Amino acid sequence: MNGASRSVIVGLASALLPGLWIASASAAPTSTFQVSATVSEGCLVDGARPAEGASLGMLGWLDFGVDSALSTATHTASLVAGQSVTLNCTPGVALSMWVDGGQHYDDQRRMRHADGSGLLGYSLFSDAAMQQPIAVNQEVPVNTAASPENVQLPLYARLSLPGDASAGSYHDTLVVTLQW
Repeated sequence: MNGASRSVIVGLASALLPGLWIASASAAPTSTFQVSATVSEGCLVDGARPAEGASLGMLGWLDFGVDSALSTATHTASLVAGQSVTLNCTPGVALSMWVDGGQHYDDQRRMRHADGSGLLGYSLFSDAAMQQPIAVNQEVPVNTAASPENVQLPLYARLSLPGDASAGSYHDTLVVTLQW
């Protein structure tokens, strides 16, 4: 009898409230739409994505130190990162660099004396052991996995003094191009 009374009540409610029954049967139309985003690997310079071909400022310097004009010593240097540029990359991103020949290239990279009286040749390498020379505009892969939040460019240099260099300061400026 419980089953019969339920049927009657449901039937009676349906007969008394036909508008509710119809309203629930004809729901509002629906549709769908897509939402998407693409996140790509890459690098940021000073926390921002640089424009293609933009100058990034001074990345750092190679400092061979001070020695006598009569010295024939060999000096080495590694890139000392400048405080003005920070390079952060997605771990594992394929980052490459190219280094030009500098302002005084002639068969080798050279620094010019401040008064223009002389030149000192030097060599660049991509490893601290100085076994991997960097030719002018040669592609050099950069490891981004070791320290992705402070990527260090693998730039090392060697200078062999000739023993008769003019005393004074010598300088060169290199252009480094980065691609990822």
